[in-house]
Amino acid sequence: MSLHGDRSQGARGRRGRELIAHLFDVDTGRVESLSWPLGNRVTVEADAERLFALDHRRSARTVTAFSVTNYTCVVRLRSPVGREKFYGIADADLPTDPVDPDWIRTD
Repeated sequence: MSLHGDRSQGARGRRGRELIAHLFDVDTGRVESLSWPLGNRVTVEADAERLFALDHRRSARTVTAFSVTNYTCVVRLRSPVGREKFYGIADADLPTDPVDPDWIRTD
């Protein structure tokens, strides 16, 4: 019932893979959930190329996209308290601008 719950989730209660799919207007089946160790290894430890970052206007959520292969990106979703989840998505499915106006590019 609380609006705070909607705000803290970043996009009207959407979480994880559903949120990433909504942000880039792709089917959830095209978004692969990755383990934290794998996501961290291919983005931070491998010093992957950062493509863009998005901030949510009403919460402290962020989304950052990294290029990891010629055809694949990894998207990091960071919660307001710093928890990170990683998702794999094809380059072709990842536009640089989100479809949700509550998210803005910050890079």
